[in-house]
Amino acid sequence: MDTVPLRAADWPTRLTVRAGHLLGPLDPQEVRRAFAECPLVGSDPLLLEVGPGQALCLPRFGVPVFWNCDEPTVISLLTRLVDLPGGELRALEARDDLRVIVGSGEDRVSFSEVRLRALDPGNLALVSLALAQSVALEHFERSVSVALARYQPVVAQLREQGRVSLPHREVLRTVGFALEVRGAVLESLTLFDDPPQTWDSEALARLHAGLYDQFDLEERLKAIHLKLAHLQDTGHVFLELLTHRKSHGLEWIVIALIAFEIGWTLIKELILAH
Repeated sequence: MDTVPLRAADWPTRLTVRAGHLLGPLDPQEVRRAFAECPLVGSDPLLLEVGPGQALCLPRFGVPVFWNCDEPTVISLLTRLVDLPGGELRALEARDDLRVIVGSGEDRVSFSEVRLRALDPGNLALVSLALAQSVALEHFERSVSVALARYQPVVAQLREQGRVSLPHREVLRTVGFALEVRGAVLESLTLFDDPPQTWDSEALARLHAGLYDQFDLEERLKAIHLKLAHLQDTGHVFLELLTHRKSHGLEWIVIALIAFEIGWTLIKELILAH
C-alpha cells in the first residue's frame, strides 16, 4: 500500500490520544477500501489521517488508537470498523488517554504526557503502539486473573480435603477455559515485538524505550507470561488428578468384578455340593 506524507501543518500543538476498544481481526486491505477517502500515512501499523489534525491507528492486535478525535468522531469511526468483515467489537473495560505536546526541544516521555519535536508517521506509530499495548495488556491481565480465579475452588478443595470431588466435567470446563485464555493471550503477545520503525532510527529507538518504560510494558509482559505458565502447570496437575481418579475408579471396578466372579463361583460350588 502506497503512503503519503503526514499533513503536519493541520495538526495542533496539544492533542489527546485515546485507546479503549477491542476489535476482531481486520483485513488491512478491507480497512483501506472502507476508508479510501482517508490518506494512508503508515502501513505497519495501519495509520490513516481521518481528518485535518486527526488520525486513526490500527495495530494488528485489535486496539484502535484515535488521535485528536472527539467522542462523536470516535463513535463514527468505530461504527465503520465494526461493519467490516471480522470487525466484532469485544468487551474491553480498559481505557487510557495520553497527552501529546508537539514542538518540544526534544522527544521526551513523562507521566501521562509525551513531548515531541515534530509529528511524523514514525513517532505517531510508536506512541499509538505503546498506548494500544498498554490497554491490551490490561485486558489480558484481567482475562488471566479471571482464569486463575476459576481454579480457586478446585485448589481450595485440594488443599482442605486432599482430593478433588468436583464433577469431572466441571473440572474439565475450568481447565478448558484457562487453556483458551492462555492461547488467546499468547497469540496476541507474539505481536508485541519491537516495531520496525526503531530498526533504522536511533531517535525512534529512544522514544520507543521511553514509552516502554513509562507504561512498564516489559515487566507487565513478564508477569503475564509467569501467570500463563502457572495456568498451564495447574491445568496439567488437574488433568493428571482426573486421570488418576478415573484409573483408580476403574481399578475398584475391576476388583469388584473379580470379587463378584469369585463369590459367584463359590455359590455355584456350594449349590452343586448340596
